[in-house]
Amino acid sequence: MLHAFRDDSAMSYELLFRDRAAIEAVQQSALAEMMDLVCERHPFYRSVLADRNLRRVAFRSLSDLAKLPVTTKAAYMREPERFVLSGEGLPEEMRMVWDTMYTTGSTSGRPTPFVSTCFDFYNILALQRNMLRLRGVTQHDIIANLFPVTRAPHGAWIRTLHAAASLNIPVVSAMPGNPSPYFDLGNGLDEVVRIVERHKATILWGVPSYVNRVLERAARLGADFSPVHRVFVTGEALPEAFRGALREALRRSGAERAAISISYGSTEMQGGMVECAPGAGYHNPAPDQFLVEVVDRDTHEPLPDGEPGLVLLTHLKRRGTVLLRYALGDISERSRERCPHCGAATERLMTLPRRADALVKIKGMLVNPDLMLEALEAELGARAFQVVIAGADPDAPLSADVLSLRVSGDTDAVLAERLAATVKQAVGVTPSVDFVHADALADPSASWKAKRFIDRRPTNA
Repeated sequence: MLHAFRDDSAMSYELLFRDRAAIEAVQQSALAEMMDLVCERHPFYRSVLADRNLRRVAFRSLSDLAKLPVTTKAAYMREPERFVLSGEGLPEEMRMVWDTMYTTGSTSGRPTPFVSTCFDFYNILALQRNMLRLRGVTQHDIIANLFPVTRAPHGAWIRTLHAAASLNIPVVSAMPGNPSPYFDLGNGLDEVVRIVERHKATILWGVPSYVNRVLERAARLGADFSPVHRVFVTGEALPEAFRGALREALRRSGAERAAISISYGSTEMQGGMVECAPGAGYHNPAPDQFLVEVVDRDTHEPLPDGEPGLVLLTHLKRRGTVLLRYALGDISERSRERCPHCGAATERLMTLPRRADALVKIKGMLVNPDLMLEALEAELGARAFQVVIAGADPDAPLSADVLSLRVSGDTDAVLAERLAATVKQAVGVTPSVDFVHADALADPSASWKAKRFIDRRPTNA
């Protein structure tokens, strides 16, 4: 069933609740138009098609998209300008740049530009509106934007403002931290708490670890967060242990009835796939704009729904940066059954995606950092932490690896011993354990995302 808040003009939202045949018909029509433009105007894919001797006539249905090779992040990051459509001769809205956001996934430290035209921005507003409505937001809500302003334009802070605009509701930006010596409008944690309290925000929206810090501080200050009834989080994995810790922090700050909704977001979507309810999966909020596939991580063959594989994203309705069969770098399983909670028939990812390319060598052993992070999350819940690999001698590229675990809070020898054993059991390497102030784990100048795993070895720079 539809959420109560709706209007007859929001066809993009209503599409989510039609049957699969109706959704796929819209996707097929959108793909046909997208392929017309790509074959004429897209520098990268024109080259790919030529190399494979493929013409426009080869793409008659959604299944024909599999004739294209998977597009990797590396290919996009190498030549991002070749992924922007030529707008010559198109309507002004389709060639005029509205904004440029930057991905955070580059190992080189150079963010990759993602260009949106005016036409794209109008669709981003529709996407954001659908995300809010899937999450049950109404016109009576007030959003507290807990994302920081960053040194490079990332989508989180600014798109939260646009999301509020799309539903004509208020948003207050708490502006935590200072990303640059040229920026002096940032607020400390206590002031962020007071901003949320003063404006009686009903929704907190941010990175899980920082939202938790705000809630813990609110409880210590005796702030009244009772108006808060929803928490939207993205940018970090949120295991059930963390969700439970957030619920407890909400209870201590007076928001005991607040629901927590996770988003699987990406720059390449300018939004995210969202939960309508915990455990309901991550819904594609705009099937007229995006096609989501899951393929075998090695062969790139399409997989049946329910089987875990590499998540691919295809743009169906863009005029700036356009990506087809783009590997987001994560593993999950897709469902196209109706959601038992909200009734949507749009695609859903049934488990929170995890990195596909996570294996690294530590002290000569190939290990999966995700296993280490999951074990630590189970031990620490919502407590902030960071795992760092570095060379013993920063000036010697071949020096021995050093694994360290940094945990927020006061020194606790018993906990340190337990955490070291936990990491040892998960990946076979024993870390040093240091306790630090939570601020030492945040770097708002680099990205809005908190980084839980950092590889600082020279060969990985």
